[in-house]
Amino acid sequence: MAGSAMPALLGLIAPVVAAVLAGGGRFAVWLFLALFLTLAWQYLFARIREEKVGIDGIVTAILIALLVPVEAPLWQLALGVSFGVLIAEQVFGGRGRNFVHPAVAGLAFLMFSFTDVDYRAGPNIPLPTLIPALLLLLSSGQASWRLLLAVFGAMALVVWSQGNDLSVILLSGAIGCAILFLAADPVCSASSNPARWTQGILTGLLIGLFSQAGSVFGATIFAILMSSIFAPLIDYVVMSVHVKRRIRRDG
Repeated sequence: MAGSAMPALLGLIAPVVAAVLAGGGRFAVWLFLALFLTLAWQYLFARIREEKVGIDGIVTAILIALLVPVEAPLWQLALGVSFGVLIAEQVFGGRGRNFVHPAVAGLAFLMFSFTDVDYRAGPNIPLPTLIPALLLLLSSGQASWRLLLAVFGAMALVVWSQGNDLSVILLSGAIGCAILFLAADPVCSASSNPARWTQGILTGLLIGLFSQAGSVFGATIFAILMSSIFAPLIDYVVMSVHVKRRIRRDG
């Protein structure tokens, strides 16, 4: 598990440096709290299951700390981190057995539960800081270029058909970060190429549709949540179609 998380962890260095420079000590406190809680929950369940603690929790903690707004209270951040790690990951047996990324679940929980902070607005993440992550994740196979292309293509098509400004979405570092690290997460996304195209198109369409009712970043998180839930079903349908075709071809 450590090897699979390393490209994402290395890819997050540039966004974290940018966040530290912009937010200073406040972001450092958020990051420390998110790291402490995530690793504490992982350690507790690893002891219960007699397993080793991986570094994937560090990636989850960094993503949540990066994607919450600057005015988020620490107690709300703590609830969001704990909800994501416990409900979306540990109750299913840990990383590799979950079908929704804990950061997605944690962010969605915060957006649903607290109206005093605009969690749907999305933070200011410089888009160029995601370039190293894109290269690392694609070269290591941790992100599917098919899924990413399908997401951005479908999303751009829907936004363009509505007459909205494409630059708001395509130049947003927060949206790019969510799609790259959360939508294309290898554990919570489809596993076959046809299913990746399908899930990517579904995610992009949902982002475009959901954004009509609110912020694009909030729409992105909920779209990723929905498409992650349907990813196992998409894989099953694609596999079933493939098996039926082989049976017909081979007689």
